[in-house]
Amino acid sequence: MRLVFLYFYLVLSAASALAAAPAGLAEVAAAVERKEYATAHAMLVPLAENGNAEAQYVLGRLYAAGQGCQQDEAKAVDLFRKAAVQGDPSAQNSLATFLLQGRSVRKNTTEAASWFRKAADQGLPVAEYNLALLYAEGRGVVKNPQEAFKWQQRAANKGYAPSQYVVGWMHLHGTGTQQSETKALYWFQQAAGRDEAKAQNELGSLYAQGIAVPQDYAKAADLYRKSAGQGYAPAQYNLGLLHEEGKGVKQDYGNAFTWYSKAAAQGDATAQYSLGVLYAEGLGCARNVEEARRWFRQAAAGGYKDARPGLALLEKGEAVSVPHARKGEKETKKGAKQEASQGTVQHKKHKAKKKQRPVEASTPAAQ
Repeated sequence: MRLVFLYFYLVLSAASALAAAPAGLAEVAAAVERKEYATAHAMLVPLAENGNAEAQYVLGRLYAAGQGCQQDEAKAVDLFRKAAVQGDPSAQNSLATFLLQGRSVRKNTTEAASWFRKAADQGLPVAEYNLALLYAEGRGVVKNPQEAFKWQQRAANKGYAPSQYVVGWMHLHGTGTQQSETKALYWFQQAAGRDEAKAQNELGSLYAQGIAVPQDYAKAADLYRKSAGQGYAPAQYNLGLLHEEGKGVKQDYGNAFTWYSKAAAQGDATAQYSLGVLYAEGLGCARNVEEARRWFRQAAAGGYKDARPGLALLEKGEAVSVPHARKGEKETKKGAKQEASQGTVQHKKHKAKKKQRPVEASTPAAQ
């Protein structure tokens, strides 16, 4: 089972952080809303120096992003820690993020887990989500799928879309909880309704396979399109596949080429291989063996197992047939299981066809 390490990022929306700010921070919130970050920075400095935890947290975010000031992650970490010690959950979550990454501070997964736990205990959904991922990975805590599910469920119940998606994934595979396709469908629907791209893609795969719902390629195409429109590479691949096969949409190799290209440009190995097949056969594009070789090589480097055999056929001057190109890995009902922390599931539509593209790793966030 392949382990994909997680990475973390800051969601810099300081205006929302100050939405319920006391009178002393109301003007700061207004400045941030107008994107007048330099003004906000100037007003936050004295408040932070006077020990206001919320001001310390928001000022730290400005330093982390270099908004209204020169970027300085070391200052951001210092401010996050000062606010975290005072009990600010968002600051605790952000401090944990930097500790987990080792950004401008010595990497410490155990301390990171501790701060995530403090924020999660206060009910911050993003911290509950992050803590759950650590339990799923066994990073800074003992690996425990049941604990991972518990914390994801708490955040999902609050309407946090990334957790709703992961809860759906865990139900689908019976990871940390009882397996239930019906519950998986419910949570994917909840997250997809909040424009969670991974959930839209996953829900599309359920419709494409007829899992927990009647098989409906047109519905699958619509969901893939929504996800692909957000730039999500796996959905771009899946939409390209439906166009190539004429499932739920009119068969159109040109559209297949377009969507494969978008996903391939983001490093999606499956899409890179599919693009190579189209170039090799001149489908949706002018036949170009050299381009086919280039994409096969990239797909092989990305770990797609059929790329090297396809490349060998090309080098021999033999045709790379579509059915051959799509013979994939050993099939399971819902695809190969991966770590629940990845929120990942692989789907296959047909035994002799390419698989539905798996969704990528769920990515924790710091607010």
